[in-house]
Formats: sequence, structure tokens, C-alpha cells
Amino acid sequence: MKNSAQVLSHLIGQPQYKKLQQHQCIDAVKALFPPHLQGLVLFAYIKHKVLTFVFSHPGAKQEFDIIIASIKTPLKHYPPASCEDIEFEDIRAYVSHTPQPKQKLFTRDTELLFEEQAQGDFENPVQNEKLHNIIEKIRDTIVEKKG
Repeated sequence: MKNSAQVLSHLIGQPQYKKLQQHQCIDAVKALFPPHLQGLVLFAYIKHKVLTFVFSHPGAKQEFDIIIASIKTPLKHYPPASCEDIEFEDIRAYVSHTPQPKQKLFTRDTELLFEEQAQGDFENPVQNEKLHNIIEKIRDTIVEKKG
């Protein structure tokens, strides 16, 4: 009986799944980078026999340019097992200057699953007017929730 790894390796060997094989090859090359540099790679692709990495920061590209010579030579002589059928002659990088979409804060209304235990009967010795008002608002909320 075949396990899932055997089935996947057989499928990836098929010509129609060449993109999956390219993806594995790119991941193998990316694994040669230092960990902090791996995190700054937005995406990578192979086009016209050039493996291109796209970085999110100009400093990452500069560091990539410094270390790429030490990666290219061994990669040509000893490619990873997943890159044996993939041909690329050069490795390049550039920086994507497109701004990342801002993530919206996730807020949701939740119902209280417990009954308020506080009574709201505490002293407010604060002399600062702003802090005094904030504590009074907290007291009012506690009394309101207690019902």
C-alpha cells in the first residue's frame, strides 16, 4: 500500500504538474538563504531560465546580492534533488514597492457568558480630572451591567 508521500512524488513527476515541481525547487533554493532573509521573500518564479526572488525590503535585496555568489556556484554543481529537472541559468532578485494592503482590525460583538460580580462600590481618590472621569465611567459601566 502506498503512503501519501509516494503518491505525491509520483504525481509531481507527471508533466502536467511541472509547476508543483518548480515550486518545490524554489522552496529548496529558498531554504539555502538565512532564516531572516527567507521571511522577507514575497514570492519567487522561474521565467526564461532565470530564477527570480521578489523581496519586500531593499535591505533584503542588498543582502541577497552579497550572498548570492556563494549560493550560485554550489547550486550549479550540486542542485537539490527537487531541482534536477528544472533548468535555470541565473538567479536574480528585485524589490516589490507595492504597498501591502492594510489589515482591518477584527472586532466582534460578544455576549457575556458570566454574570458581573463587581458591585461598583469602590472609592475614587484620583486627583487628576481625566483619570477621575475614566474611573467614574468604569463604575457606571459596572453598575449598568449589574443591572
